[in-house]
Amino acid sequence: MTERFIRGLARAKWLILLGWLAIAAISMLALPDLGSIVRQTEQKFIPTDSESVVAKSMLDRINPESTTKSSAILVYSRDGGLTDEDRTWLKAKAAELAGLSGKDGFKSVQSAYGTPELASKFRSQDGTTEMILVGFSGTDNDALTQDAVDSLNERIQGSPAGSKVELTGSAPIGKDFQQSSSDGLKKTELLTVGLVLVILLIVFRSPVAPFIPLITIGISLVITRGLVAAATYWGMPVSSFTESFLIAVMFGAGTDYCILLIQRFREELSRDGDKVEALVRTVRTVGKTVAFSASTVFVAFFLIGFAQFGLYQSAAGVSIGVAVTLIAGLTLTPALLMAFGQATFWPSKIASGQGHGDSKLWGSMAALAARRPVAILLVTVILLAPLTLLYHNKRSFDDLAEISPKLGSVQGFRQVERSFGSGEVFPLSVAITSDASMRTPEALAAMETASASLASLSGVKEVRSAVRPLGAQLADLTVSGQLTQTSQALQQLKDGVDKVAGGLRDAEASVAGGQGDVDKLASGLRTMASKTKEAQTGLNQIHGGLQQASKGAGQLAGGLSQSAAVSSSLRTDLDALLKSHPELKDEAAMKQLLGKLQALERSLKQLEGGADRLSASFSQLNPGVSKAAGGLGQLAAGQTDAAEGAAKLGGGLKELTSGLSAGAGGLGDVSKGLTQVKEATASIGDSQIPGWNLPQSALDSPELQQALDYYISADGKTAKLDVVLAVNPYSPEAQDTVGRIRDALRASLSGSSLANAKVYLSGTSAQITELKAISKSDFVRTGAFVLIGIFIVLLIMLRSILAPLYLLLSLGFNFLVTMGIVEFIFVKLLGKEGLSWSASFFIFLIIVALGVDYSIFLMARFKEEYRPGGITHAMTKAMSTTGGVIVSAAIIMGGTFAALMMSGVNTLLQIGAGIVIGLILYAFVFMGLVVPALANLFGEANWWPFRRVQKEATGRAANRDRSLQPADGTE
Repeated sequence: MTERFIRGLARAKWLILLGWLAIAAISMLALPDLGSIVRQTEQKFIPTDSESVVAKSMLDRINPESTTKSSAILVYSRDGGLTDEDRTWLKAKAAELAGLSGKDGFKSVQSAYGTPELASKFRSQDGTTEMILVGFSGTDNDALTQDAVDSLNERIQGSPAGSKVELTGSAPIGKDFQQSSSDGLKKTELLTVGLVLVILLIVFRSPVAPFIPLITIGISLVITRGLVAAATYWGMPVSSFTESFLIAVMFGAGTDYCILLIQRFREELSRDGDKVEALVRTVRTVGKTVAFSASTVFVAFFLIGFAQFGLYQSAAGVSIGVAVTLIAGLTLTPALLMAFGQATFWPSKIASGQGHGDSKLWGSMAALAARRPVAILLVTVILLAPLTLLYHNKRSFDDLAEISPKLGSVQGFRQVERSFGSGEVFPLSVAITSDASMRTPEALAAMETASASLASLSGVKEVRSAVRPLGAQLADLTVSGQLTQTSQALQQLKDGVDKVAGGLRDAEASVAGGQGDVDKLASGLRTMASKTKEAQTGLNQIHGGLQQASKGAGQLAGGLSQSAAVSSSLRTDLDALLKSHPELKDEAAMKQLLGKLQALERSLKQLEGGADRLSASFSQLNPGVSKAAGGLGQLAAGQTDAAEGAAKLGGGLKELTSGLSAGAGGLGDVSKGLTQVKEATASIGDSQIPGWNLPQSALDSPELQQALDYYISADGKTAKLDVVLAVNPYSPEAQDTVGRIRDALRASLSGSSLANAKVYLSGTSAQITELKAISKSDFVRTGAFVLIGIFIVLLIMLRSILAPLYLLLSLGFNFLVTMGIVEFIFVKLLGKEGLSWSASFFIFLIIVALGVDYSIFLMARFKEEYRPGGITHAMTKAMSTTGGVIVSAAIIMGGTFAALMMSGVNTLLQIGAGIVIGLILYAFVFMGLVVPALANLFGEANWWPFRRVQKEATGRAANRDRSLQPADGTE
């Protein structure tokens, strides 16, 4: 900044102050509110082209009218089991909520009372817990959804005494997270202002000086909030972290810049007491330092905007705050210094030649670094390097760990986890797309095979699909189930035949006994008539049984045909594989597979033999039935002859006896045939070959059509599977299970009619696996951008390549040490599963971006004091004069981020702890010992390869010598 411009600032001090106040007022009145925008913004920031987002979009097309964008689960529980009073209350509440569907953000309600066939899904097996699922038309952060959650909270009040009612699910959890963040932000603001005020009072020992940075930063923050909110209309993402980081960075860095200006102003004011000249010298010297310091922070946060991950990008808004703070620091702060003058330091008085004083502690550390630079470096590495080994980058993706476990949404989740399993709250959804309709028997058979494959995986509780709407296999559509039905029908048929044969034998005995006695004959005829009716009843049973047997044989044929087709396809694929890869013939796994295939073929042959016996049995059965019918005809003729008179009684009785004998013999043949059929069916069942057969009649049934409409789109080209995990959806086990599900599903479909179908996974666990990969790659990519950007700024400021390199290396080493300490505290000591997944990124960003400020403070003064051959003197002077400023800045910066630890949000707690540890460690250990030791060790090479620094230093030395000469030229 030119001297003329600085003097202009001094003259226009009141105009500048009024101008900043006017801009702040306009920002508050005309620009949008940042807090409202953050509350309505989705916090996951999954890229739109990610698998889970694509899957969710596809699933929304299946049944748009019933698809919900967020949900809440009403969790009702009572220790010892629910009572009739509880169920009455729940039934009335379910009906009340069902009446809200389509109103005020409510879209659907599912409960044990609205859908009785799903009652087992909403009631725990131990009888202690019941759920009601409420769907909303908007997303979790939508204002209408949040209002609906509030309304739902009001409606669940007044439950029977002794019961517990909580709301959990995506919408209530999201609301509690937002509320916790908002409450934490308010606490952070108050704590930050209070800490900064106390620290400034201690640093300046004046009640006036602290108000200069507070006014500067307060006005800058008001303006920045409006500008960041307005930037969202141009695509800048914001999150709950944006506001927290704005407060911490602007108060921390802004106060540091103000301290540097105020301390230097005090030093310059002590020379001659002229506040204008003191301001000119202050801004001309440390103004550049402030500009370069702010530039590194600005560059770091600006480059975050090039991250691919939206949550990381949301920190880019801090760059706007840094830019506003820099402008305010170079205009508003000088204006305030001019307005207050020497009163800034009241009650202290600034006498001529009285500066802020040099730091004896930092002077001593500078002398030690000059005498023993190698020893300091070795000791530092030996002591700190082991701490880096504590850092294993263990990360946690548990959203519930972010907020207090006492909140209702967390307690509701834990109750569901205990009674149903946590997978019920956040199931995994799979979208399957195909070019052809999947509403066909072949496609549904493939879907059943895929469902069975997923259900067998460890970590999976159950799979729900069009063919498994309740999570279990439909037994009526399996070959084994259909064989069971056929076996039962054959058994009924045989029982009927045996019953008829027994009746005929009894009738034959009665007729034979009646030939010698008319009375016995009459009695025998009556018995015969009764047995004939029983025979007729038995034949009716035979008729019904034959119909069931015929239907079962048809279903059996379909299942055998499907099994044969699967075996043939498998054998063809295996032959093709061995032909293209002959080396696989000797593999143990391939030999095992060939053995299983041969066993399968033998079983199929057994099936074919059983089917042949079944056919032969029916062939034998038909003549027997015909013979039985003939015998009954003769029986009827005999009864007619007996009725004509006693004259023909003898002959009639003989014919009757003959007919009964023929009938009994025919039915005996029928019984033998049924025994053969049953043996054939048993041999098929003993083969244990799985199969699935969907008759057209079952496909057209209303029950299956209802399931198809829920799980498959109208055109049949999109289908979904809901996978309920047996593990916590936030856990590492769930992330591993997602990978196994994807692999198993694709492998299962590859050999079916859906071989060309595409598979996409959605849901909490699927998003976490994507977050893990995206955040890790973005950390490396964006971190490299930040380091390169800061290196360029340091290169321009110091005009050296070597110095920026060892400064960045010291920052990197400091980050690893810090993360080792932080992970040890939270994971080893406090028992956390891992650090919050975003904590390491933001700790790195802020430690590097803000820690480099202390390097700039020191190295800028080092460069200013440098004279050729005077490396040690220059570093000693720089450390003794800026040491106090660095300590004050580190304490203030640490204090502002320590306030984040009181926010109630786990991630901010870890970030705050990491930054406090990192900045204090860097300020005292690295800036006090390591960097000075490196500067002394490299000597004149600090300015390599630029020689202009030495020339400028020579010029400064000459000017200083001339300024020390008396005005009359005498010595």
